[in-house]
Amino acid sequence: MKYLVKVTKKLIERYLQLVNHPLVVYPLIGLIKYIYINLRIRIYHKPIKIKWLNNLRYHLFLDNCGGIIGNYYFYIDDFEESIFLIHYLTDLDLFIDVGSNHGHYTMISSGICGSKTLSIEPVRETFNRLKMNIELNELDNVVMYNLGISDLEGELFFTNDKGPMNMVINQTSGRNIEKVKVTTLDNLLDIDDNVSVLKIDVERFEKQVLIGSRNLLKNDTLNVIIIELFYGIGEEEVLSILNENGFSPYKYIYPDNELVPLEKKNFDSFNTIFIRNIDLVKNRINQKSITINKNNVKIK
Repeated sequence: MKYLVKVTKKLIERYLQLVNHPLVVYPLIGLIKYIYINLRIRIYHKPIKIKWLNNLRYHLFLDNCGGIIGNYYFYIDDFEESIFLIHYLTDLDLFIDVGSNHGHYTMISSGICGSKTLSIEPVRETFNRLKMNIELNELDNVVMYNLGISDLEGELFFTNDKGPMNMVINQTSGRNIEKVKVTTLDNLLDIDDNVSVLKIDVERFEKQVLIGSRNLLKNDTLNVIIIELFYGIGEEEVLSILNENGFSPYKYIYPDNELVPLEKKNFDSFNTIFIRNIDLVKNRINQKSITINKNNVKIK
């Protein structure tokens, strides 16, 4: 009985999300797709290849969907940040994806926009699945690193059984953890790397990533940072670092293609878009005309 109540609540929650998603025209069909794909990965027991935007494809796995399964029934999950990137990035840009998981943002930046991407994922199994997706789409403009990003060189321990929620932990022994080599973005990047956009999804380790990116943050070519601020832990310090470097929070509105300034962060999303030069960003996103119809993105 408890299980039935739990499943019912989850279905209602997902249906309401589908109702409010701007790309979902028929929420009931979306709910059917949600039920179908969850049943299929449990019955099939093998990676499933899913066709996505503009013939991009990705694998789904039963034990870890890498934060990418929502693209099947939402068409584009994290739609605000994802559609913003489609508007903003070009084939001349360098995009840094810290905490890539299975490659949602990497596939958008390199597969849709043609940008060069440095895709960084610390957990070995997740990295291998990221690699599978990049190779599946033959994206030769992606450089992948099986590394963690921190404020110092060294080694840290990560969980490896929480899918897209894997994180740094203080525990040094036991099951479902692994030791990972870590570095800083300043040490990883070449001095000539002019990064346009930095995306950070590191489950409460955002401050350390930013501290290890002091030189990068001073580079004026870095004009956009997309960062997850979901947990609230260490959030004020993260916001302080971003503010000190001239970044302010914005919410992207689709389909109006507008950026609305925020006081602190985007409370309607796990992620917040931080921008340094808003005039430059507005000018760039207005240079493209984008039409999204299910899994088809047209850029003019």
